[in-house]
Amino acid sequence: MSKDLQGFIAREEEIRPGSVIRVKEKVDSNQYETIAFLKHLDLRGEQKMVLFENVPALNGQPSAFPLFYNPFVSRQFCADALGMGDLKPNMDLSLEVARREVQKGELETIPPGKAPCKEVVLKGSQADLRTLPIPMHQKDDVGAYLTMACAMKSISDGFYDITFTKNMYYEPRRMSFSAHAHHHLEAMATEYEKKNKRAPVIVILGHHPAFFLSTCCMTPYGNNDFLTASAFLQEPLRLTPSETWGEDFLVPADAEVIIEGEVPPHVRESQNPFGEILGYYQWEMKVPVVEVTAITHRKKAIVQDFWPGQMDHWNLGGIPKEGSVFNVIKKNVSGIKAIHLPPSGCGRLIAYISIRKEFDNDPNKAAMQAFVEMPNLKLAVVVDDDIDVFNEREVMWAVSTRTHWDKDLEVIRKVQSFRGWLGDAVAIIDATRPLKGEFPKRNEVPEEAMQRVSKFFK
Repeated sequence: MSKDLQGFIAREEEIRPGSVIRVKEKVDSNQYETIAFLKHLDLRGEQKMVLFENVPALNGQPSAFPLFYNPFVSRQFCADALGMGDLKPNMDLSLEVARREVQKGELETIPPGKAPCKEVVLKGSQADLRTLPIPMHQKDDVGAYLTMACAMKSISDGFYDITFTKNMYYEPRRMSFSAHAHHHLEAMATEYEKKNKRAPVIVILGHHPAFFLSTCCMTPYGNNDFLTASAFLQEPLRLTPSETWGEDFLVPADAEVIIEGEVPPHVRESQNPFGEILGYYQWEMKVPVVEVTAITHRKKAIVQDFWPGQMDHWNLGGIPKEGSVFNVIKKNVSGIKAIHLPPSGCGRLIAYISIRKEFDNDPNKAAMQAFVEMPNLKLAVVVDDDIDVFNEREVMWAVSTRTHWDKDLEVIRKVQSFRGWLGDAVAIIDATRPLKGEFPKRNEVPEEAMQRVSKFFK
């Protein structure tokens, strides 16, 4: 059996009883109630996956599609998606992502008759977005949005790119295409627009979590993301011809729901405000549109969604980038031990990096590599390898006891440019001990004593 979302949910319910909440009572996603449910869980500190089995479609009628949330809400769930078992050191997950990112998987094309995503095929007027649950998320969002990944194929080189971006509902067969300037999708759409051609695009509304984790690595433009998805799944990614373009555009055969559509050239419409990953509303902007040509799905498909700007979103975006940035820094600073993009920085604005320092400039070298790799990163805190970067209290302790503000804080202007309101300057805090000179020894409890009393905590 190929890996898919429903298999993942069943497996989690088996190995981690209570990890998935199945809500059978009606919860109205058109009235923010699915998100309100998730907020209650968050306020209680409960990291649970949630399957809402009784939600209305956008048209207000009972939906045939449940809504699924939170497969990335904990690092353990992400480790489960990669088949790692119980997660011990948190960095093991980042290192596994780093390993899989540089692998190339395999692709397998199967006929549509054997593809689960083609069990139901809707075309023409039947391909109506209103039959899907398309939730309202934040109080001041301008409308209902799909929040999952879009995929395109390069018009010149034939590689596939998968990028998380949102799609605002406009009409039954029309929605927004939020390809931003830093997205590979924007570059691809521009290729088609320059040739005055309609750009094929699909929206993948459900797949195994490992598939989606692969899409958030910092792979370069030109990477075939279908191959990376296969590496993350650790099995061939099954593909099948699309309904609209046939073998010219292959789609993931084990997806839950796929929307096929085309981006017409030189057409722009308004979208936003929309509450996004940093916890603020994006301003109104003009974006391309998608004209829907087909919707295909499993007979008992599940639609995935997430609550923007919360832990599920931050882990999804941040954990793959930990692996990507680790790989880049390792090429230049061999002593790197760990990297964490903490929730306090929304999984992308702050990086905690631990190193075994060999040269005085290692902290700055590590930090600068991270800034180049991540266009959103504002602050890099570099600590010694005795500090657990996944424990923010330890990181801040190192900052407060190992930093001399007159020489260990660097502010570098005109580095970032993606979000203008965030500013373009970045900062480096070198919270490592000096290589030369005296420095106090850190307090320590004998390991033998820890082992002797561990019996009381089993």
